[in-house]
Amino acid sequence: MRWEEQTPTLPPRVEALRNGIIVSCQASPESPLHGPRFMAAMAQAAEMGGAVGFRVNGPDDVSAVRAVTARPIIGIHKRPQPGFEVYITPDFGSAAAVVRAGADIVAVDATQRPRPGAERLEDLIRRIHEELGVMVMADIATVEEGVRAVDAGADLVATTLVGFTPYTRDEPKPAVHVVRALAGRVKAPVIAEGGIWTVEDVRAVFDAGAFAAVIGSAITAPQLITQRFVGAVPNRP
Repeated sequence: MRWEEQTPTLPPRVEALRNGIIVSCQASPESPLHGPRFMAAMAQAAEMGGAVGFRVNGPDDVSAVRAVTARPIIGIHKRPQPGFEVYITPDFGSAAAVVRAGADIVAVDATQRPRPGAERLEDLIRRIHEELGVMVMADIATVEEGVRAVDAGADLVATTLVGFTPYTRDEPKPAVHVVRALAGRVKAPVIAEGGIWTVEDVRAVFDAGAFAAVIGSAITAPQLITQRFVGAVPNRP
């Protein structure tokens, strides 16, 4: 049974994402596009192309994107900490910062790896719901993690971390198989994220039962897009 047969109604900010492309507006510090001004411009351009929402890192970038769009923002706060693999919105303070900046939904690392401060995932989700009043998207690496995250209260589940944990490095991306399995098991919208590069990838994840798809590098990383084209040139010295 697919999620839409189990969950007939959804909050408006989630419903707005249905069957849409969410653009991940992020740039690493070494990118010439790093910074709030560029991320806001990227979001505006993506919205012109039909993006239904955005995934944005950090309160400064979230605030800048919120200033130029009324569409839903999935906020994250990447905060690497020594001794921990979990760094995507690792604690309540990180979540609060992006919500104050304008995020409608908070995405958190929902893997089973240790969290800074030994905070339990279910406690983090509960606090975000009760104290911040927003929905939570669980970034997971396996089907089992997705099921556990929904049981812990997550409102959406995303395949963001498939292939990016030590125990899923060999998993294919995009994670069509994980999308398909989760769509049949959880009472929450399943978001396909990670490794979506072509229109064929988009069709595949939606055919597998995705509620929406997040695309990042294939849209917002010109250096990687350029490398792909350059690499296809025959007989290049």
